[in-house]
Amino acid sequence: MTIETIQKVLTRELPGAAAHALMTPEPHYVKGVEGRHPHPPVDSAVLLLLIPYRKEWVIPFIQRTSVGKYHGGQIALPGGKVEPEDVNARGAALRECHEEIGVKTKDITIIGSLSDVYIPLSNFNITPFIGTIPKMPNFALSKDEVEEVILIPLNDLLDDKNKTSRLLYRHDQQIVAPGYKIGDHFIWGATAMIIAELETLLKNEQ
Repeated sequence: MTIETIQKVLTRELPGAAAHALMTPEPHYVKGVEGRHPHPPVDSAVLLLLIPYRKEWVIPFIQRTSVGKYHGGQIALPGGKVEPEDVNARGAALRECHEEIGVKTKDITIIGSLSDVYIPLSNFNITPFIGTIPKMPNFALSKDEVEEVILIPLNDLLDDKNKTSRLLYRHDQQIVAPGYKIGDHFIWGATAMIIAELETLLKNEQ
């Protein structure tokens, strides 16, 4: 699959909620505990970075440290909230990618974006951006935020055999979390919802 093909599908009408629903945990939020915040959603952004490696595309995910208040220890895409110094959400995605895994902004070409994803737990509204770089970078991890970088082939995420679901707990309530199981790693929540939208676009192209 070429970068031109991926860039082309990103210009089409996005499936948004319909694609997100494929990977949305049930229930989506714990009533009476989540989704009740005293302030508007926090604007944030993530970067799904496509890297050419061994004749295919791989995506660097991060294993977050356990320090985070809401999403510590989870597998995610590089990203975070839009700060005052950021020009926009795109700028935030690029800055966070550099801060968290050391990829230089000048080396990244943004080829499109996906639908926003809202997280009731943390009250973050995430804008996902898709970017690419010419070759594998020398990763430099933020010790405070990132435990490790996990490189996952795009083709593995498009393979239905790698989809499953797990029973997890939030606020002592059981939830069913669909996701992608790649080796020992399980990707779920907002990150899985973002991947599901890209997957839907690419499979509709085939």
